[in-house]
Amino acid sequence: MDIISKFFLAVVIVCILALLIKKSDSLDNCGICASSIMAFIIILGAGLSWLVILLSFFILGVLVSKMGYSTKKKMGLAESRRTIRNVLANGLVPLLFVIMYCFGFKLALFGYIGSIAAATSDTFSSELGVLSKETPRLITTLKKVEKGTDGGITFFGTFMGLLGAFLIGVVSYLLFKSPDLIWIATISGILGNLADSLCGAVFERRGIMNKEHVNFIATLVGGICGLLLA
Repeated sequence: MDIISKFFLAVVIVCILALLIKKSDSLDNCGICASSIMAFIIILGAGLSWLVILLSFFILGVLVSKMGYSTKKKMGLAESRRTIRNVLANGLVPLLFVIMYCFGFKLALFGYIGSIAAATSDTFSSELGVLSKETPRLITTLKKVEKGTDGGITFFGTFMGLLGAFLIGVVSYLLFKSPDLIWIATISGILGNLADSLCGAVFERRGIMNKEHVNFIATLVGGICGLLLA
């Protein structure tokens, strides 16, 4: 496919995705604009298969956020619509790997998958972990804390995070036909997730970092782990 055809294909796909996201009300207008720009760069720079992985994270994230929504709302932990800050926190690192791929760094694919697996793993843990009947424990001290506490983890939440990363690995395997992508995504994802919890306990609870900073670090750790494992 020549660059002109690819350009117009990217425009059509991005416009369709923007309309669907707008209809789902899962992102605000600035978030839709930012995600559309990212999608456009990914299609032109790496291809549709790469975009499908990112879309898998988005779709899975929307699904798990709706699970037990009324319960999470009563606890004050429900998040119905995400903003541009969420998009940038979870999307900048994957986008960096796309740019690296454009410059000929082929292993960037593993970093890209690792970073998205980490974002997915963290989303599964945070959205589903609060629904567990377990009492969360702070990752640094194992002291019992209230649900929603930064750095608090449960066995169920951690297992769900592992599942989220595994699902990204499965999608990646189906797209790129490499079985190694399953375990690379799973390990990278859960390590990025644990890094998120650690930073939450050490920095976010003290006001040194906010949620977006911590999410960015999680994707960065997941991406680096993906490269190392590759």
